[in-house]
Formats: sequence, C-alpha cells, structure tokens
Amino acid sequence: MTDAIETVAALIAHAGVSYVLIGGHAVNAWIEPRFTADIDLTVSAGPDGLARLGGALASMGLTVSQTHCAELPSGPDFVRFTTADGGTVLEVQVAKTEFQREVIRRAAEERAMRVATPEDLIVMKLIADRPKDQIDVHGLAALPDLDWAYIEHWAAEWGVTDRLRRLHAADE
Repeated sequence: MTDAIETVAALIAHAGVSYVLIGGHAVNAWIEPRFTADIDLTVSAGPDGLARLGGALASMGLTVSQTHCAELPSGPDFVRFTTADGGTVLEVQVAKTEFQREVIRRAAEERAMRVATPEDLIVMKLIADRPKDQIDVHGLAALPDLDWAYIEHWAAEWGVTDRLRRLHAADE
C-alpha cells in the first residue's frame, strides 16, 4: 500500500494541490502499523484544483464514486475515488475549516509524503472517537515531546475536551 500512497502523493503534487495524509496510514507513520484499507487525505483545493486532482488520479485508474456537498460554490466537502475493482479507495476531505488548513500547513515530510503530525492526528481521532480511533489516540499520546497546548486548543475548539480528559485519565 505504501507504493500506492507514494504514487497518489506524486500525482497530487503534479496536480498542484496541497495535501496531507491523514487517517490510519498517517498514524502508521508514527506508531506501530495497523491494517487500514483506504487512503485518507485532506486537500486544499477549490473546484478547479479538484478537477486537476481528478484528472491526475484518473491516470491511476481512480474515478469519483461518491461526493458530499458537491453543489456548494466552493466545491464538495468530501470526494471518494475508487478503482474499478475497488482495490484502491482514496477518500479526500477538502479543507474548509481553519483546523484542516492548519493540518496541511503543519504536515511533516515522511517517506516522500506529507503526513499529519501526531498532534493533529490526536485531535482528529478525538473528534471521530470510533473504537479504532480510541486505540490510535492512545498510541499517539505515548509519543514523546507532543505539543499538548496545541492539542488542548483544538480539542476545545472542536468541543472534545471531555474526550481529551478521558485520554489523560486512561494513560495515567
């Protein structure tokens, strides 16, 4: 799957779209890898950028299989690209919040890819709060030298400080 991610990263860069790898594959860049099937990205792109991205991904056999809020003047909030056999699923969130734009700005370069920082992943995982996210967030929280003030700021902005307190209590 790493080859597919690197190929997607190169195609996105060629399309001139700023991006960051998020989700399970981004978590895998920081802690013990776990299985995850899809590739999750956040991109900074308007309708024209998304059209360029779609064209670049078509060369890899990816086509749009689902969109959310495509009718908005700013373009969709979410686009899912898949191969015909369903073997590759790429889920793209379009950055529309200050937090999403910050995640892209703060991205770290890891293995030729722009990857969300552990702090940003913790916030995203606290927001999602599914069982697999809770497991991921505990692993990420054990990393050294995290910027907890940054995490606390965005947890408050997203109304998930109760989940952050739960994380701290469980890790004590």
